[in-house]
Amino acid sequence: MDNEEFSELEEIETSELPSVDPVKVLLNMKDETSKGVLLNCVTMFMSSNIPLMILNQNLNVVYISEPLRTMLGGMYKDLTLPFTTLFARAFTTELMKEFYEAIHNPDEKFSWKGTIQHKSNTMVGLYTKITAIPVLVKNNTPTGYLIIFEDITAEKKKTLKSIYKSILEASRLKDNETGAHNERVNHYAKCLALKLKETGKYPQIDPDFINDIGFLAGMHDVGKIGTPDEILKKKASLTEWEWSVMREHTINGAFILSNYPNEMAKEIALSHHEHWDGSGYPYHLEGLMIPLAARIVTVADVYDALRMKRNYKPGYSHEETCNIILSGRGTQFDPDIIDVFKDIMDDFDKIWNELKDKEQFGFIIP
Repeated sequence: MDNEEFSELEEIETSELPSVDPVKVLLNMKDETSKGVLLNCVTMFMSSNIPLMILNQNLNVVYISEPLRTMLGGMYKDLTLPFTTLFARAFTTELMKEFYEAIHNPDEKFSWKGTIQHKSNTMVGLYTKITAIPVLVKNNTPTGYLIIFEDITAEKKKTLKSIYKSILEASRLKDNETGAHNERVNHYAKCLALKLKETGKYPQIDPDFINDIGFLAGMHDVGKIGTPDEILKKKASLTEWEWSVMREHTINGAFILSNYPNEMAKEIALSHHEHWDGSGYPYHLEGLMIPLAARIVTVADVYDALRMKRNYKPGYSHEETCNIILSGRGTQFDPDIIDVFKDIMDDFDKIWNELKDKEQFGFIIP
């Protein structure tokens, strides 16, 4: 199976494909030996508490354990679809190709191990580690496959959040005067994402998108780790050359986050200073060319930056800040996001007041 075939497979709507009764698949097998082996395998695991599937050599499901049904919950409408069709969206094209080739390769012992992410429009994503092993290799061909699932969602998310938190703490050592700015931006962005989801215009805003932006929005300025202190902490206005250096924090942030698995983090770092009309930086993207997460964070970041008191400017009131943001509809900001912002402006003010920095003895105490 080549890349083109896998690409076509990914585009198929699984709800349009006929399901196959696993029992019928097993009973209709013509090879009596293979049928007997798989039937014994099913009998062996029927009372097991292991989340698993048993497939025939054509990768059709012949058995699904109850623990696996429970693990996957309502993630999939029909668990009886062929394995490669059922999980086409959980695998990347390259990963599916790797899986397919490994389970047909004697040098790989017809086995494969890997991690896939299951996504749903209505449920939080699930990460599972998968182990595929052959059932009775006959004439150098497996009779079927045992696919064992392990839920590693909590472990995976904990690791990712730990990584991002470490990066964020490193950036705060560089520029700590922003206090709780990053935390507030997380809350504003999540608030906007939830409201945008209600409009029904953005199918990509699923539970994972909302959870992710709720902690990745605060990563927007990690690239300032690479900004010289004399520019980052300068109390006077920056020169044009200094501004050009400051603007590089977007590219630096994307570079820092480029090797991490969640693409949203990189998108936010790189594009949160792009403007709807193309007047932003670093690449003068405009309109829908700007990733949705970055368009959301732009509003959140600007709101908080305007409210904050800095060495070079006073802090604006909630009303003044909202008027400035509303005036940027269609120029700096995505019109749809600003229309949603109008409905939840008071929520932004509540977040600001609940998490605002405390100033004491001339220092900001986060």
